[in-house]
Amino acid sequence: MKRVGQHIMFLLLLFGGGLSAQQLPLTTQYLFNPYALNQSMAGYFNYPEIYLNYRREWTNISHGPQTFRLNGFGNIYKEKMWLGGAVYMDKTGAISQLKASVSYSYILETGPGQRIFFGVWGNFFQNSLSLSDMTGINPNDPLLGGGSTINGTTFNAGFGIDYNWQGLNVGFAMPNALADNSYRYNPNKPDFKMQRIFVFNVSYLFYITEKWQLQAFSVYRKTKNMPGNLEISAMTIYRKQVWAGLLYRNTGAFALNIGGYIGHGLGLNYSFEFGSGGIYRSGGNTHEITLFFRFGQQGRNYFENKNGENYGRKRRSSYRQRIPHIMDYR
Repeated sequence: MKRVGQHIMFLLLLFGGGLSAQQLPLTTQYLFNPYALNQSMAGYFNYPEIYLNYRREWTNISHGPQTFRLNGFGNIYKEKMWLGGAVYMDKTGAISQLKASVSYSYILETGPGQRIFFGVWGNFFQNSLSLSDMTGINPNDPLLGGGSTINGTTFNAGFGIDYNWQGLNVGFAMPNALADNSYRYNPNKPDFKMQRIFVFNVSYLFYITEKWQLQAFSVYRKTKNMPGNLEISAMTIYRKQVWAGLLYRNTGAFALNIGGYIGHGLGLNYSFEFGSGGIYRSGGNTHEITLFFRFGQQGRNYFENKNGENYGRKRRSSYRQRIPHIMDYR
């Protein structure tokens, strides 16, 4: 009976109705893939794109968090309407979460160099607890239903908006807009509620010279009943093809990003996260890598749209007006 009581207490802690849902897995790849941050920003560079991502956190822990992501989007009408999708699998020890979403985005041209992105999407979630991966748990215990896994599913919806003017982006998104919707388990098992998530982003792409750009980024995430998460980053871009940057998260984590456009639509990015305290001291570092493909890429400039334009404010070239020499023939 003591062991059974421990089982029940453990499950209640994991899936208890009073426990808010965890935040969505973090990523630093939005620095070059805006869709990963706000799904309304499909078609930001006017190209269909696809991204394959893997993230491994806390490498000193044998069953630390691992996340696999696949997202992409394509144009369905005059580069104004875009249809996208994303799938990820997040696994930490015996707990795993699957998310699949489908999004619709519309780009409204509001003036020269000004655009507003609108997006809505639907989400499907499945939470799983693998009893076979847990020590001291008997999957055949009648109180656990006799199965090797406990699964629960739920649906949610999200929306986002982003204003773009030259190099400036200001956006807001709610990846999970529906509050207090619960995972659907067997009625005899505990429940797990999701909460609303809010994401704010501000960025600016500075055009330093013809060859160098600088992108400054700030992101704030907030889930109900949980502390906020703030990220600040700066990334240098060379010839609109190669980039490197540094990111800081208010949890005490730093991330180094490096990537580039290889050619023929293919690109690669790698990030390394580390910290001096908290889980980073004993848990280890984090590695994240993304392979992406852009369909119909023209030229080698990744930070440039299909029409050869970029969304940074170009510096005015300084020049000295020549004064013609006047000759007096008198």
